[in-house]
Formats: sequence, structure tokens, C-alpha cells
Amino acid sequence: MARIACLLVPHLPLAAICRADPALAGTPLIVAEHAASHARVLAAARPARAQGIRPGQHTVAQARAIAARLVVRTRDPEAERCALSALVDVAASLAQRLELGPEGAIFLDTAGTAHLTATEAGLASALLARAAHVGLDARVGIASTMRAAFLVARYGDGCTIVPAGTEQGFLAPFPLACLAPSPQLATTLERWGIRRLGDLAQLPLAEVTVRLGAEGAALVRAARGEDDRPFAPSLHEPATVEESVALEWSVETLEPLLFVLRGLIERALARLAFGSLGCARLALGLGLADGGRDERIVPLAAPTREARTLLGCLRVALEARPPRAAITKAALTLFPEAIRPLQLGLFSPPGPVPERLATTLARLGVLCGEGRLGTPAVLDTHRPAAEAVTPFLMPRGTPRAAPAAEDAAPGSCCRLVARAFRPPKPLDVFAERDIPAFVRGPGFGGRVVEAAGPWRLSTEWWSEAPLARDYWDLELSDGGLYRCYRDLVSGAWFADGVYD
Repeated sequence: MARIACLLVPHLPLAAICRADPALAGTPLIVAEHAASHARVLAAARPARAQGIRPGQHTVAQARAIAARLVVRTRDPEAERCALSALVDVAASLAQRLELGPEGAIFLDTAGTAHLTATEAGLASALLARAAHVGLDARVGIASTMRAAFLVARYGDGCTIVPAGTEQGFLAPFPLACLAPSPQLATTLERWGIRRLGDLAQLPLAEVTVRLGAEGAALVRAARGEDDRPFAPSLHEPATVEESVALEWSVETLEPLLFVLRGLIERALARLAFGSLGCARLALGLGLADGGRDERIVPLAAPTREARTLLGCLRVALEARPPRAAITKAALTLFPEAIRPLQLGLFSPPGPVPERLATTLARLGVLCGEGRLGTPAVLDTHRPAAEAVTPFLMPRGTPRAAPAAEDAAPGSCCRLVARAFRPPKPLDVFAERDIPAFVRGPGFGGRVVEAAGPWRLSTEWWSEAPLARDYWDLELSDGGLYRCYRDLVSGAWFADGVYD
């Protein structure tokens, strides 16, 4: 027999706001649909309910009249979406077959969790602990049906396990209001003396269908803990981790914004830790007070789970290009990637720490400018000195040690090394019979003692910028050996490098 676990957070609008601002926990907090005084109270914290405030019955003005020291917040749909996504990550860390149910409930099949938790009690405890790790006070119910699991999770003691086959008896003491019947149907059942789910479950289903219709029959099946549809799970494969917060007051300086971003980073990294993943790059979206939006991507040198590194990279990006207006909302998206372990070699020096390297590269990118930091790459062209810069990536394998002496290429140990001049230095060359005889350049020059060449290079003649050069190796009377060339298009001479 299948066993279903239900994970849910009661009063999700309230829990999402407390998750975004933990300082509100324990305060008489109420959540309204909007900021107007006639708005209905959607949810109320326990201290507010203890003072007599009832969600759905009182308006904000009435709640303030009952309790003067209330903390009023408007509903934040983005924060609720992030909280629900975090709850899905919690469930997916223990089971892959999930189904998102009504009212933010998440159902998971316990059959695939035996290798992680030996008992159902262990599964329930693990779900509650991981939900608390991401800042959510969740409830868990485990039963043989989704309906029974949902009811015991929502109206039980917070962590309830119903033995198989006892769902109807376990639900019998629950009040009829747990099923939220329509007012007309509730009045009819009250007139019949039906006040508990156990009384409703004992009614014959066929006669209830004739008298109360399909809604009454559905209530009887629900009171018995029966499902009206089968469990339809789906695989959870998150591509990104998103966290957002709407600010009560606009932020104009960097330090308060970084304080807000730190909370977003810590909550997002707590979700990544379930899958042992790191953040490969960041996407930051800022809502501005002038109605605009500031979007930016922050790449990282290597995946990391260090909050300080991510915050440092965000600081550098914001200092390099500050937002044009005050900030009213912040949204952070983390792109997860597996952290690659780097095996150290016995005969090679250790490489840089990935977390520190990411921050260093971010700061160097600001100092050097866009497109001037990375790994040099050779272009597929015949043009000399053609190069490009690609994003720097950490090595994936074990760093190779330097080749031993016996592994070196055979040949003489005395080799010429050319040190290129970038950009090439212009020269004044005096030739005799088209052979250079005297050279004068910036910082060097003299009579040509020996000359080797020319070696002609002609390429990209089909393009708008063809290249045609004659290269020479010239030994001068000053003792230097230089590689020079003459541009056949302009006729100018240049020093391309010097041989050591």
C-alpha cells in the first residue's frame, strides 16, 4: 500500500514575510491584501490572534482598534512564491516524486525515501528540520491517502503519522469545519446533528448523494480519508534558485542594500546545500523607485557556496555601476552547478582557492574594464599576433606537474626565445639593394651585421584588410638580434620582437 507524506506551511503569506524579515517573528503581525485601512486581514500571527484578531473577519482598521501595537504588512506574492519554491526544494531533497497540491501543500511518495530515512518518523523529522533550515515553520502528515495526509498535516499536532488502515478512525474527532463545506451545506449538516468527521463518515454514501448531491458525496469521501483522484507525481529538476524581497522603505546607499542582499544569499545557499551544489553565476534584479528596473549578471570563476564571496562579487558589481535611483525591491537568482573537486598533486604547487579567486577576478574586472580579463586564446586565423580573451575557468582535473628533464623534447638545451613587442615598434631602415643596412628605432639601433630573410607572409587577401609582410632577422652592431618586418601595403618597417 502506498504511503503519502504531506508537507505544508500554514498561513503561507505570513510565513513568507517572516522568512524575508526574521525580526518580525514573535511580533503581533497581520498581513493584508493591500495597505488601505478597509483591506481584509488575510493572516495573523499567534500574538495578534491572542488579542482577538480573526483573519477574514476583521479589516485593518478594525484590527488596529482591537490591538494598537500591531505590525501591518501587505501581501508579497514574490516572497510567497520563493517560500513555496524553498518548500519544494526541501521535499525534493528527500524524494523525487512530488505533487504540488492546493493551499501550498506538497505531497511526496515515501516509497523512495527508505535509503535516506529508515522510518516514517525519521522522514517527518527530516522534513521539519530541513524546512526550518530554510526559515519555514512547516507541518507534516503521513497517511495512506493524500486527503488524510493533508488533513492531519493541517489540523494535527504538526508531525502526525497515521497507521495504515486507520485513517477514518483517526479523522473522526476532527470538526466538520476542516472540510470547509459551503454555508448551505454546513447549515443542513448542522440541522442533522453532524458536527464531526466521524459522524459524517458513517452516513451512507448513496443516500447522501441523493439528498445533498455531488458536494455532499465528496464531503463523505473526504471524511473517510478517501481521495477523489490518484496521486500524480512529477520529477522536480530545478534550473535556478530564486529569492526576492520587497522593501518597506526605499534604499539609496550601498551598505543597507548589501545587508538585504546578504539575507537573500544566505536563504538561497541554504536551498543549494540540499543538493550539494554551488553557485556558478548570479543574476541580480533591482526594482527602482522611478518605476524602472536594473538587471545585471555576475559571473564567477568557479562554483561556490561561500556567502562572503558572493556578497563581495555583488559589492564590486554595484560599485562599478551603481543603480540610477533608489531601490524598492531586490530579486536574486542563483544558477546552480556541481562543485568540482580539485585533486592536488604531490609535485605541483597548490592552485588558488576557488572562493577567493572568484572575488579577485571580480575586482580585477572592475579595474581593467569589460573584456580585458580572462584567459588568452588563439584565433583561427593566419594573421600574426591575433588573439582573444575568453572567460577564465578553473581547471577540471588534476593540475599537471612540470615535465621532467628526461621527458623534454630532444635537441639542444640552448634555444632562442623571442620577446614580442606589443604593439610593434616603428623603425627607420636604410637598405642597400633591398637588404637592410642600417636600423634606427626607439631605444636601439645600429649597423646591420647579419641579415636573414625575407620570409613573405600574405594572408586574408580576400578581406577588406589584407595582410602582406616581409619578415627579417637582423643582427645589429649594438649586439641585439631583432625580428623585423616590412608592411608591403604601406611600406613601413616595424620591430616585431627581440631574441634573447
